[in-house]
Amino acid sequence: MSDTPKNQHNGISRRTFAGLGAAAGATAALASLPGVPAIAGPPTVTPIATTLGRPEALGTQNPALTYMTLDAFAFFNDSTTGTTNARVYQDITGVQPLTPNNRLSASLPLPTGSTIFQMNVAYQGQPIMEIWKRSLASPVPFGPSFQQTVPAGGGGPATATFDLATPITVEANTTVSVRFFATAGASVLAVTIGYLPPTQSFIPFTGAPPRVLDTRESGGPLLPGEERTIELGFPGARSAVINLTLAETGAGGGFVAVFPANIAWPGNSSINWTTANTFIANGVISAMDGGGRIKIRGGSQQTQVIIDRIGWLI
Repeated sequence: MSDTPKNQHNGISRRTFAGLGAAAGATAALASLPGVPAIAGPPTVTPIATTLGRPEALGTQNPALTYMTLDAFAFFNDSTTGTTNARVYQDITGVQPLTPNNRLSASLPLPTGSTIFQMNVAYQGQPIMEIWKRSLASPVPFGPSFQQTVPAGGGGPATATFDLATPITVEANTTVSVRFFATAGASVLAVTIGYLPPTQSFIPFTGAPPRVLDTRESGGPLLPGEERTIELGFPGARSAVINLTLAETGAGGGFVAVFPANIAWPGNSSINWTTANTFIANGVISAMDGGGRIKIRGGSQQTQVIIDRIGWLI
């Protein structure tokens, strides 16, 4: 099945799709579709800004998840409706079936054992978004594991975030696809899927030396509210396992927090002390950013900080 040329939509003009607004009848269309009822909480809708080219423009990203982005061109003709269903694409409207009230599909090449937790969609009108699982051992598809209409976009491009109430696991001998049902005037510009890859594997640190930070030797004590970025190596690993040690702690008690370098401090603490001049250690597992970095943040009192690498989770 080939794409319809951008300026030759089988007689359908650009004007036909130029004024996409909230599609009347989307709720009724959802009720008439075979499948399951909506299982996610109320989605949030946000008008699209000029930052559409960035993944985070499709919704607030969860730093614990991995994201797969589907461009509008990823969606192809869906013949399961029993009719020939060509698609049409335009820069200003995204992709939609040539004939309304049909579906388009895009496969998700996720490894077995992955778990889907979130869907973000940039759209116009009110497409009905779905995630389908199909069996490789049976010709009969399982059907939609998720199915929900996006909120009305207010007459222009918008985004919606769905945090799945029931996460979807990619099981052995199954495939997973994103599909959307488009009534008249509904289209999709892009989708991101937030998921956890299969069970993590531990890789121990074997180099020398394991120590990446000793503020007694360089940098001086970590001050209250101060943040420092620490390189742990192994870019692309999801998490790091470290030994976090405090020395020469300040009076009155305090804490040090460890968290990924690409997010703001989430309010956590990774180690705590209650008396001055404490020497204390704790094993810590923390997610990292894509470059293999973490941040540390001081609490209400200063302290010396020592960090030794133990390994990584990938």
